[in-house]
Amino acid sequence: MRDLSYEAGHKIISTRYTMTSAKKSIIPEFSGKLELSPSPYDPKSSMLADFELIDSTYTNIKSGSEITFTGLKTSSGIQTASLKSIEGLTTWLMEEAEELIDDGTETEACTFDKIDDSIRKLGADLKTILLWNPSNEESFIYQRFFKERGVDITHNGIVGDVLYIYTTYEDNSDNLNPSFILKAEQVKERNPARYDHIYMGLPIKENANALWKRQTMIAPFRVHSAPAELKRIVVAVDPSVTSTGHQDECGIIIGAEGFDGHFYVMRDDSGLMSPLEWARASVGAFHDFNACLIVAEVNQGFDLVAMNIKTVDPNVTVKDVKATRGKMLRAEPVSALYEEGKVHHVGHFPELELEMTSYTGGKNEKSPNRLDGLVWLLHELALSRPTSTFIGGV
Repeated sequence: MRDLSYEAGHKIISTRYTMTSAKKSIIPEFSGKLELSPSPYDPKSSMLADFELIDSTYTNIKSGSEITFTGLKTSSGIQTASLKSIEGLTTWLMEEAEELIDDGTETEACTFDKIDDSIRKLGADLKTILLWNPSNEESFIYQRFFKERGVDITHNGIVGDVLYIYTTYEDNSDNLNPSFILKAEQVKERNPARYDHIYMGLPIKENANALWKRQTMIAPFRVHSAPAELKRIVVAVDPSVTSTGHQDECGIIIGAEGFDGHFYVMRDDSGLMSPLEWARASVGAFHDFNACLIVAEVNQGFDLVAMNIKTVDPNVTVKDVKATRGKMLRAEPVSALYEEGKVHHVGHFPELELEMTSYTGGKNEKSPNRLDGLVWLLHELALSRPTSTFIGGV
């Protein structure tokens, strides 16, 4: 996209499904990349000197080509009309294309087709580029470009008018921290299905019996940032109480209640940790977000859970909770909040969302610790009487 702008005659749009403030997210990142790259016209100068930025549009002063960053969805709905009105559009780059859905009807084209069909400048090399982190086999991208065309998800090459590029972390292993690779190998050994999805990018088959559906209950309500002012912020912990190396992950989910009556899942700090490690992680999240409370399940660790957290910081507020009903019964009212569109994921949480859309409560299923943490979080924020109130921002 950057290099393409050095060719004259291009109008490029780079979109995400939602982008509440390009100046706070993608603009600084793109400017940083320009600053680190030498100009093809003057190697002693950075590419940043070759661009002029007005609002969210970069103009390449050498070629006159433009790059505009925007979101598809705003508070007033999908902005296909404004994007279609851009005269001379030559290239559309869609980040987070997993958020696209088949929202067409018998008489109206879907969002993707509306924008794709508007890229039609005569005599130009037209491009639509989709950056896709595979979600599930019901997703629009998988159905349109893989299943309908009979293309394997790992295919590299050209099929019809589409160039497929499949890549994983293994292609970039020389530039990755060894701890990341070690974690991937641990997940591969402990949970092959999660490894295939999270690290190898293979779409999952959404379980029809799961309480959550990604395409209708999670993706449409995803946001890139929480409100500046929040009513309460809580850290929820589903502890692991052994350190044998084969214990379950500790679920640590951070979220908030907004003054708008909606709820925001803001971070997933879950992982395979010793008791001391998850206590430190929980307390760290408590301070990072200026939370009012840590909610911790005590079914396995009893009062040792609170004691473990208090050992790290005796001043944090801890609320013990016990599971008196099965996981699915406990999760049903939380799932209902998602159906009502009242819960928003701030960004993407692939491992959490995998548990949400695949767990059914079967006897042989692995305990969904991230999901358990989420359920405890939203029970505290939305379904029980608050123990304290916090007003402020993150």
